[in-house]
Amino acid sequence: MKISFCSLGCKVNQYEVTAIINQFLDEGWDLVSFDKIKDEKVDVIIINTCSVTDTSDGKSRKMIHRAAKYAPGAILAVMGCYSQLNPAKVASILGVDIVIGTSNRDKLHDMIIDKLNNKDSGVINNTSDIMKEKCYEELKVNHTNDKTRAFIKIQDGCNNFCSYCTIPYARGLVRSRKKEDVIEEIKILTNNGVKEIVLTGIDTGSYGKDFEGYSLANLLEDICINVNGLGRLRISSIENSEISIDLLNVMKKYQEHFCMHLHIPLQGSSDKVLARMNRKYTISKYLEKIDLIYSMFPDINITTDILTGFCSEDDEDFLNGLEVIKKSRFGEMHVFPYSRRPKTVAYKYEDQVDEATKHQRVLKILELNEKLALDYRKKFIGKDLDVICEVKKDGWWHGHSSNYIEIKFKGDFKSNDLVKVKLIEAKYPESIGEVENEI
Repeated sequence: MKISFCSLGCKVNQYEVTAIINQFLDEGWDLVSFDKIKDEKVDVIIINTCSVTDTSDGKSRKMIHRAAKYAPGAILAVMGCYSQLNPAKVASILGVDIVIGTSNRDKLHDMIIDKLNNKDSGVINNTSDIMKEKCYEELKVNHTNDKTRAFIKIQDGCNNFCSYCTIPYARGLVRSRKKEDVIEEIKILTNNGVKEIVLTGIDTGSYGKDFEGYSLANLLEDICINVNGLGRLRISSIENSEISIDLLNVMKKYQEHFCMHLHIPLQGSSDKVLARMNRKYTISKYLEKIDLIYSMFPDINITTDILTGFCSEDDEDFLNGLEVIKKSRFGEMHVFPYSRRPKTVAYKYEDQVDEATKHQRVLKILELNEKLALDYRKKFIGKDLDVICEVKKDGWWHGHSSNYIEIKFKGDFKSNDLVKVKLIEAKYPESIGEVENEI
């Protein structure tokens, strides 16, 4: 039997579909690349959808239609945020057999097997009211094809309800994973040779908010204490307001394990815009936390997300945002124009920014991103950085340092080797290094 999948959007989605696919692979199924479903017969296809923007919605629909067109005989199961928010639309697409959202993923394997045995049973729609989910849905990833980096999901859901965002409606409220399950999975992956663990979630920093007396800082320390042979630990993304002094102290105490990189979304350009976004901080509080982090970790790479062109953002707000970006000295920025999303509070706001203005602002921020990214990388010219060999292309190894600088270098290595690389030329997005010796 053969199975294929396509996962769109965030690393949480990738983790979840990997956990489900692993169940089939453990039973001896063969995995077929989604790019080959037109030419190679498959029995089952899983599409894991995203709904963070209008573009994501469109991509999700496109992949569902592609699977139905190129593999009409396969069982087609659709899961994820887009199907959670639009179950009836997904179920109406010709060729779709199973629809679930962001719960009941632990039942999908058995649902697919049942469907294979009874193909004429009609479309199964097993989405549920995600806001009623109170417990974390345990999905395990015991092995991964990528031994250089493994994403470990530690929580689901979000309580923030930013006015522009559909994700709380697609993912529900915060549910944290049991620490024992997190640690056990990291132990297994570490023993299997994975050298970098990336802790991820829908709102990673909110881990433990549904527990009593246990936080993300506690989890990080427990991982460091209890996982023998632990390599790197990286936090995928964390809100400014969720970075506690306890968390930073744990990073300092176990600095040999923590990647010197934090991704801290800024999003808004001014206090006015942040308030309209329903973000939980002011510009001054954001900068205060950034300064604290730099005081404890001078060489850390702080990256961010910027959402520009949000409702009511005028030229003064935008220019203020550019100054905040400069003060924050970001090593890289992910920049997005605001996209109106149905079912969100901001969808009804009347003071929308025109698309041409959004486009121009994105270009200006990207221009600043190039400068700041180069400035950060230039600090490390002539310095040795620990880099994991990820992929080899055209005779060059490519990988990321602990502080998330992408570097290419030459040498007689194999995938997953950890090597010391001297950065000799700072470029963006990829710098050039030379290897002195393997670690």
